[in-house]
Amino acid sequence: MNNYKILIVVVIIVLIIILLSLFNFNIPDIINTNLDKIINYTKSNPTNSKILFFVIYIFLTSFSLPVAFILSLLSGMLFEIVDAIAIVSFASTIGAAIAFTLSRYLFRDYFQKTFSDTYIKINQGFKKNGGYYLYAIRMSPIFPYFIVNLVFGLTSMKTYIFYLITQIGMLPMTIIVVLTGKEMLYILTTNVDFNQNIIILFTLIGVLPLLFKFITRRFL
Repeated sequence: MNNYKILIVVVIIVLIIILLSLFNFNIPDIINTNLDKIINYTKSNPTNSKILFFVIYIFLTSFSLPVAFILSLLSGMLFEIVDAIAIVSFASTIGAAIAFTLSRYLFRDYFQKTFSDTYIKINQGFKKNGGYYLYAIRMSPIFPYFIVNLVFGLTSMKTYIFYLITQIGMLPMTIIVVLTGKEMLYILTTNVDFNQNIIILFTLIGVLPLLFKFITRRFL
């Protein structure tokens, strides 16, 4: 690794340490504790809040922190459904592409050793089925979101292909999670005891990956 790469790695590590310190290592607790304040800020500053959320989402997912699900739920609580879906879809895909690029050019040797078993399986599937394999994984998340980003950076897949497939492949689950966040906010603000919509959405979150896995099983 040359001096330029070493410098970038050091800067990234420092940023991650600062980030984790600011969030006190527990983002869900921070959101839960300050949810009313976040919602009020969003209502008072609709444009700025969308931009800020978009940037934060990209930043956190770029460094492969496992926060995509909770942030996607939060987006459904804060924004209109169409806006939330657009923000999460593009922010998560851009963050994934950045993580993919960092893995490819800065951390190849480290990640190839750290995720060796996953890398071997994914690389074999990619060699056999190309982009269809990534699409199958995105539609049927048998591997964690952040590991897919890192491991695919070790393959020979072109960045723009990774971006396009990721954008399309994650969209169905993005829509469901955003809708779930919207229903969760409704439950919190109305104190209802039963909501059939939230049950249906949570069921889809559990069943949809299995359904997509069945449909795309020849690629997995």
